[in-house]
Amino acid sequence: MKYLVAVGMLAAIVAFLDAGDPTSSNKKRLTAADCERLVRQLANPNKPPFKEAYVFPHKLDARKIMKQQEKIREAYNTLSDNFELSLPILVKHTDDGRFSYVHEDVGTSGVIVKASVGKACYRMIKSHVEVYRREVTRPDFAFIPRCPSFIMEECRGVKKWWKGREKKTLAELQLEGIEWALKLKKPEHFESDDEWTKAKKALRKMAADIRASNKPLKVEDHLFPESWK
Repeated sequence: MKYLVAVGMLAAIVAFLDAGDPTSSNKKRLTAADCERLVRQLANPNKPPFKEAYVFPHKLDARKIMKQQEKIREAYNTLSDNFELSLPILVKHTDDGRFSYVHEDVGTSGVIVKASVGKACYRMIKSHVEVYRREVTRPDFAFIPRCPSFIMEECRGVKKWWKGREKKTLAELQLEGIEWALKLKKPEHFESDDEWTKAKKALRKMAADIRASNKPLKVEDHLFPESWK
């Protein structure tokens, strides 16, 4: 009897811990239909807050805009947190031109720009697949971050990149991009050969970690980590 009580208590503890763990196998997995619904939620029901290509932050009510974009942020973050499942749906919608959100254009003079649903989908793909970017990105002469793109430059776009890769795991997709980056000549935005050598050393470690674990590198890509006043 004591044994049964102990087992019951242990099961309850495990269930409690799993409830707080988003990676738990007991957690309801998203379906393709859920992903489609979340992509629809990326479309902003409001009109863009400005018509220009960009504006400076002081011209906007940041608090109001962030509140309006809360559901978009939630949808984006859920898709990103379940990236391997949502990837086929994201690829499908990279041409979606509907307005999604506004954000600070990192690497510029702090201007605020608009993003479409398609750009939101591509941002997730780029962040989770092209993990080599963390080692290869450097600012140019104008302090704008620059990085070669396997998907856009080598494969000539998301749709062409995805064709023939539908059955690959995220680990395999990440590894392919890293191996491509390792074959590059030193990008112009790298100041020295030594800097490029250190970057390639880091890339080799990333590749070795993926091969050793047979798992993709973890990426935390969420909307609006930045803010403006």
